[in-house]
Amino acid sequence: MTDSVLFCSERKVWSGEGLVVGNERISELTFRLSIAVDSNFPTVQSGQFIMIRLADDVGLLLGRPLAIYRVTRNNTVHDGCDVVEVIYLVAGRVTSRFSELAVGSRMRLWGPLGRGFDVEFSGRTLLVAGGVGHTPFLMLAEKLRNRVTLLYGARSAERVVPLDDFEQVGVEVRISTEDGSLGVCGLVTELIEQVYCRDELTRILCCGSAPMIRATFKIAERLRLPCVVSLETPMSCGLGLCYGCVVKVKDAADANGWSYQRTCVEGPAFDAYSLFF
Repeated sequence: MTDSVLFCSERKVWSGEGLVVGNERISELTFRLSIAVDSNFPTVQSGQFIMIRLADDVGLLLGRPLAIYRVTRNNTVHDGCDVVEVIYLVAGRVTSRFSELAVGSRMRLWGPLGRGFDVEFSGRTLLVAGGVGHTPFLMLAEKLRNRVTLLYGARSAERVVPLDDFEQVGVEVRISTEDGSLGVCGLVTELIEQVYCRDELTRILCCGSAPMIRATFKIAERLRLPCVVSLETPMSCGLGLCYGCVVKVKDAADANGWSYQRTCVEGPAFDAYSLFF
């Protein structure tokens, strides 16, 4: 498996302040945040992310990495600005502050960052996602449309996010909840073999919790399918400077057979077969 068919990368980075033009709750603990920036925001590849932080709080200098959900170019409602959308889960002090942001607030952001997914794939793509793990997949789904199936899992119906954006571009959506309150009762990984067709060229892309990613890879490995995973490793700079987000990868060129790579630069999308599970 070569990088040329699994990944794409765009290293031009924009940095500056943006204006909050939307911050809506979309499920129990999940919000969609829309930020207007100037029209020079670089081209974004599906799977890339931005680093984002509060502009007016010097006590919270480190940014938070959030996958880019969608970018609307030259938005006429917002004076021709580009509008960057991200989806986040309220899970701590900083994201709690994010959830309180009003329209008109200013935020500091830099991006797009990282390595994204390849969109030049002629077969079927199975997207496996849990929580906010669907976020990096929308732009890819918009390109591939009816060649995509999204398998989405959550603990309960209250935590299922709206998936209309995927359905509107022709994506088949399957939902599972652990308590059976919506869709199929069980884990999202249990849906993989229900939709997989052995006669069709297929790959798996996955984003979510570490246990879900490991389980997805084990299934892909057994079925001998290409598998790319997007890691949610904590980051500090997003630029590869601090080496705080490294992961251990297989490396035949190293005497030990392994080395470290930075999630924010060499990832967040990795060939699952290169990782240690």
